[in-house]
Amino acid sequence: MHRRHRRIAGITAAATLLLAAGCGGDDETTVTATTSPTVAASTTATADAPAVAPYIDIVSGTVDIDEVAEQTGQDDYTLAFLLADTAGTCTATWGGSKALDDSTVQAEIAKIAALDGDVIVSTGGATGTYLESVCTADELAAAYSSALDAAGSNALDVDIEQTVTAATVTQALRTLQTDRGTAITLTVPVGGTVLGLTDTSIALLQSAADAGLDVTVNAMTMNFTEENDDWGASMTTATEAVVADVKSVWTTLSDAEAYQMLGVTPMIGVNDTGPITETADAQTLLDYAEEKGLGFVRFWSVNRDNGGCTTGEVEATCSGIAQETYEFTKMFADFTN
Repeated sequence: MHRRHRRIAGITAAATLLLAAGCGGDDETTVTATTSPTVAASTTATADAPAVAPYIDIVSGTVDIDEVAEQTGQDDYTLAFLLADTAGTCTATWGGSKALDDSTVQAEIAKIAALDGDVIVSTGGATGTYLESVCTADELAAAYSSALDAAGSNALDVDIEQTVTAATVTQALRTLQTDRGTAITLTVPVGGTVLGLTDTSIALLQSAADAGLDVTVNAMTMNFTEENDDWGASMTTATEAVVADVKSVWTTLSDAEAYQMLGVTPMIGVNDTGPITETADAQTLLDYAEEKGLGFVRFWSVNRDNGGCTTGEVEATCSGIAQETYEFTKMFADFTN
């Protein structure tokens, strides 16, 4: 596959420096969701991340990574999910059950590396105990860093679908980005075609902006109400609402910069709340993403990218619709920004 990377730069380095200068350049940073702290620009360049990195349940072992690469050319992935352990302590695990150095998970990561693929470590998700809920900011930064090292990565996806303290998360991310220049994506739910992001998600983005973080925003275009029996159009309309939300937080962004800061992630096949992402709907979203110049695309998940079940039910290992194996992966792999 032609390797396409993008600079993760929700706020440019120049803008970060300007913010720091405007606040006096003090290195002491106190992060809250409602006040602008004094921040200093990181001396470490922010890492790159792949433009196309679909999610994969790295714990399940239900995807043949070599086969996917052979059939689609896809070799970059977002690994889901980093969680606290089963005891609910601040111990980073894969899926809440496997240690960072677990041999089966490491074997899967090694396959990606052998393909010259890149990985993004994703934390959080829909279920499980969040590290973000049980760790202090310092502990969280250390947990993130350990997981990135274990995966041979410097790109982090923070998927927040539960209630967390925004300041804890953004303070940890500030430490991580300052210390190692990590590429950071904030993945947040979309509430609807008009609503865009929820108030809770906007508060998280505002906290990130106040902390001077260099981030991108990943809109989860899934699980909201379909309009006019056109799910593809519903996803693009909702994304436009998210663009407006992003510009309400980072007020100096141009339209082009806001689009470049944004990525989209649909749920292929049957969504949890009823909508169905057919291949035509995914193509509508991909065409929109290319036309607008979105920074990246992902989808949930490669594990589901097959027609192994056509019952219309939500399953972890199949899409619930009639489709060819890896049909969505092939479509997304062709995305260019």
